[in-house]
Amino acid sequence: GESAIAMCAAGTMPGALKLLWQPSQGGYHMEYGYSCMGYEVAGAMGLKLARPEREVICFVGDGSYMMANAELATAVMRRIPFTVVLTDNRGYGCINRLQTMGCGGEPFNNMYVDCNVEVQPEIDYVAHAASMGAYAVKASGTDALEAEIAAARERNIPTVIVIETVAKDFPGTGLETTAGSHGFFWDVAVPQVSAREKQRARYADYITQITRQTGMN
Repeated sequence: GESAIAMCAAGTMPGALKLLWQPSQGGYHMEYGYSCMGYEVAGAMGLKLARPEREVICFVGDGSYMMANAELATAVMRRIPFTVVLTDNRGYGCINRLQTMGCGGEPFNNMYVDCNVEVQPEIDYVAHAASMGAYAVKASGTDALEAEIAAARERNIPTVIVIETVAKDFPGTGLETTAGSHGFFWDVAVPQVSAREKQRARYADYITQITRQTGMN
């Protein structure tokens, strides 16, 4: 709606909102500096304090949420309502795609499944948010997500909506998730020197992309 402010900070979401958000959809608040993970929940509370008449919808990945979320308890105590859409891909999916796979590397320690641990984390984000007093629910899909966003407008406390997302690309299936998959360039530098052929090939591709961008500018 026109009264809503969409906000986020890190991961795939700044790129996604840049592509999808339209001015007629309301406000737009983004941290474009250094992909400041953990800004999201605190930033959403600050936005609602600054513009109490506006609906604030915060988009945050599970990695960023784990870094900073205590403002939910503050917002509950002070009755500051905003909506958090928490996308769960079980790790740092954007970092894995951009800095690891996108630079010619192999998965390492970004996704829980790629960590050398005896027990894979199974974090219940609904229970976690609810323990701080927020209204928390898991959405089974995008239709349920839309319904929960609408329902959140009637509450005077934060609402946290958890929804599972795809962490990796699946070419040809319609589930391509990286910025590059949509034909846009995200400048993540690739090491120039490597003993690995895959990484050298990725560096050559990177130089081609940089040259193309320079020519366009």
